[in-house]
Amino acid sequence: MGKSIEVILLDDVPELGRSGDACRVRSGYARNFLFPQKLAVTLTPGTKRLIEKKRAEAVVRLAKEKEEAEALLQKLEKLTVTCAVKANAEGRLFGSVSPADVLAKLAEAGVVLAKKQLAMYEPFKALGEHEAPLHLHPEVRGALKVKVVAEKAPEAPAAAE
Repeated sequence: MGKSIEVILLDDVPELGRSGDACRVRSGYARNFLFPQKLAVTLTPGTKRLIEKKRAEAVVRLAKEKEEAEALLQKLEKLTVTCAVKANAEGRLFGSVSPADVLAKLAEAGVVLAKKQLAMYEPFKALGEHEAPLHLHPEVRGALKVKVVAEKAPEAPAAAE
């Protein structure tokens, strides 16, 4: 059994905490992962001041990120992304609309999202209007309208008989 030590996180670490948080972790995890990647430092009286500074920075950063995410959400909720996919006469798709397809269409529209912000866990496999959940910030969530339409096949020239 290893002993645990207290560290201050210098950056956000998934499943552990946000920047400026004081955490108790196993010494091996801190020594082998957090310290070499400069994600944390040991908690000492001198670094306690660092906690307060990091927390103040984090509050300002989170407020700014939330404000930007809300503005982006308002823009995205007004937008409808149309994806054209090959389909047969009955309306069954030959493929599906994946999150990558939706992100590509958004990029064409001038909106760049990270893959994790579009919380589409399964591709759309039917024609019609769908909603793709958005997770832009821990406190800002919404939905993006995605319209899946049948791709128009190019007109084949009539065969002369």
